[in-house]
Parts: sequence; C-alpha cells; structure tokens
Amino acid sequence: MGVAQVISSGSEGNAVIYDNQIMVDCGVSLKALEAVKRSLKIVLLTHKHGDHLKLRTLQRLQAERPTLRVACGDFLLEELPCIKNIDVLQVGMLYDYGAFKVSPVKLYHDMPNFGWRIFLNPTIIDFIKGNYEYKIFHATDTVHLEGITAKGYDLYAIEHNYCEEYIQQAIEEARANGEYTHAYGNINTHLSIQQARAFIEENRKESSEVLELHKSRSFYH
Repeated sequence: MGVAQVISSGSEGNAVIYDNQIMVDCGVSLKALEAVKRSLKIVLLTHKHGDHLKLRTLQRLQAERPTLRVACGDFLLEELPCIKNIDVLQVGMLYDYGAFKVSPVKLYHDMPNFGWRIFLNPTIIDFIKGNYEYKIFHATDTVHLEGITAKGYDLYAIEHNYCEEYIQQAIEEARANGEYTHAYGNINTHLSIQQARAFIEENRKESSEVLELHKSRSFYH
C-alpha cells in the first residue's frame, strides 16, 4: 500500500499522507512530519477536534512551506486564524489540483465533519502502462456511512473504531457495576468494524485495498 503513509491514527493524533503530496488531517507535531513535509502540496482537514487539527503545527508547516494549500469546509474557517491559502470546498463538488482531484463527503460526527474522495491522476508512464485514475475513499469519526457510496475504489481508508460485540460487553459490565464507560461515546460518534467492513464489501472491487483507521485501544478486538 505504497500510496498511503499513516503518520498517526487514533485519539493521540491523526495524519495520513497520500502519494507523498496530500495530507488528510494535521493532528500531530511538526516533528512527526519531518520526513514528508517538503513534498506536501495540500492539507485536507476533516473537523476541529484536537487529534485531527493542531493549529500550531499547521501554522509552523505553512511558515516553512508558504505555498502549501489547506482545504476544508466553511465550518472550520474560524478555527484557522493566520492560516493562508485556504480553499473552502463544498460537499459533492469535484476540485482539480492538477496532479489530483478531491471531493468532500459529509460525515456524521458530534460536529460538522468531512470525509474525502481523492483521485490521483496518472502520469504519462502510468497511462502507457494501462494504469488509470487511482481512487481513494477516506472517512473517520463518523457514526455511520448511510447514503454514501464509493463503488470500485482502489483504497478504502476507513475508521474501524470498535467491535460491536466487544463494546456491548463492556457496556453491560459497566452497567452491572454501576460504572461509567466511554464506550457510550464511541457508539454514538464512531464507526464500528462491522459497519466499515459492510460498507467496503458493498463497494469494493477485487483488487481494492483497505486501510483500517482510528482503532480504539479499548474496544478494538
């Protein structure tokens, strides 16, 4: 899966690099991006939670890379003071950046949130070899993917946050002991392994690859 590089995925921070030029989310330190920052052309933001957006990192990254673009929904504008080169994109629209195209997808979290469709344009050599557009579907921090399709994509980078059976057991044990468990938050704001796999099987082609993102340390089994 050479097209994708996971810098970090989960509650400790999120940043995934595609084709050495596209970064989805900026929820890590600048030091964590040292090996990739020079090749980045754009940062695609999803939502404002701190594990997905570290403003200081983004500011420092743009200070070093003044031509770097940032794409997001209008709901993130007030979260980006001092950030330059912002492209405000609309759900369902396709935006051409030359070497790649992107299209935001509405997701369903506890705040406004984007998933991303990413389309990598083939080089001339790729085209001669018969390799055409490479399609990526990226989605994390969503309670469901209902009403969304991504037929025949090459890579599905999707949240596999928790196992439904495992988390239900944790909830029942907490209830029996009169305790609170943050499992309630997971099931109300995140995608289960079972939901992710069902979506992938409904949409994938034989050669599709899967990248499991945002796994819970407590409820992934």
